[in-house]
Amino acid sequence: MKFLFLIIFFPVFSAKSQSKFDRQIADATKHIFCSQPDERNPVTINAQSVKDRDSIAVIVKVLMAPGWHIYAYVPSTQPYIASDPIMRLPENFKAVGGWKTTEPFASSDDPGVLIYEHEVVFVHKAVKLPIAKTDASIRAGLYYQTCNLRQCLPPTETTLELKY
Repeated sequence: MKFLFLIIFFPVFSAKSQSKFDRQIADATKHIFCSQPDERNPVTINAQSVKDRDSIAVIVKVLMAPGWHIYAYVPSTQPYIASDPIMRLPENFKAVGGWKTTEPFASSDDPGVLIYEHEVVFVHKAVKLPIAKTDASIRAGLYYQTCNLRQCLPPTETTLELKY
């Protein structure tokens, strides 16, 4: 009978633990500070990690100045460069799944191009492997190109070091 109880209720406990972690991630996302972008610095980026037992989530938050955008998807027929979130983990961690991100918008000027405006958040989860502990850090950030209606700036890579 005890065995049957564990089989029936284990998924419930597991789901509660996961939803707690997701709530921690959502809360951290709201509180990550990015400096205010402007015409001289149209994109600002900050990153943070959130831990829960053997799991960690890397959050990259990006703000864009009014009128500026970065690219979520670019067809091969277009000259722009799509954004590529960066996560470099220590050897004792393994990435789980892919990046989850804010929903992009269809560009009104370029058919088939998807863009991010104002704010975008990228989240990626990882788990700690059963390897000896290291004090290495996580590198997180974004490779991106930003444009407005008058100009596009050269591609830029911004990474930050995160302690876990």
